[in-house]
Amino acid sequence: MTRLGSLAVVMAVLMTLVACSTEPGPSGSDPVGRPAALMGTAWRVVSVDGRAPNPGAVPTATFSADRVTGSGGCNTYGGRYRYDPTTGHLEMQDLGMTLMACVEAARNDFETMFFRTLGQVNLATVDLAGRMTLRGPGGVIVLEVEPQRAVEG
Repeated sequence: MTRLGSLAVVMAVLMTLVACSTEPGPSGSDPVGRPAALMGTAWRVVSVDGRAPNPGAVPTATFSADRVTGSGGCNTYGGRYRYDPTTGHLEMQDLGMTLMACVEAARNDFETMFFRTLGQVNLATVDLAGRMTLRGPGGVIVLEVEPQRAVEG
């Protein structure tokens, strides 16, 4: 077999393996696997059910060993989570949030949709661009890595 033929066989095998390990995703998200771990990661929301967050009110999620904390765009939240990297199963537990009223109705509406969806997620996947998608019966949340902020001091 020629070098080109060998390369073609290797590429075909790799493409088959990737195709077998992915699941259909929402538009703009091509899952390729599952996050190896969530602990120590910080994310910001790109969309919830295809809807982008309001400028200046982007929800976030930060994962520690067994807790998730963040902002819904107006209120802060926190709770426990369980994640199984072998299956991608993600379960949020005991989520609670502050109860500040935001002035803008659009901000409140998006935050309500985000919290409702977050509370029902059951699967985490990642795509080639490094975005994480959280899916469940309540909808789909697409997140991107939150850039580290410089610490002043």
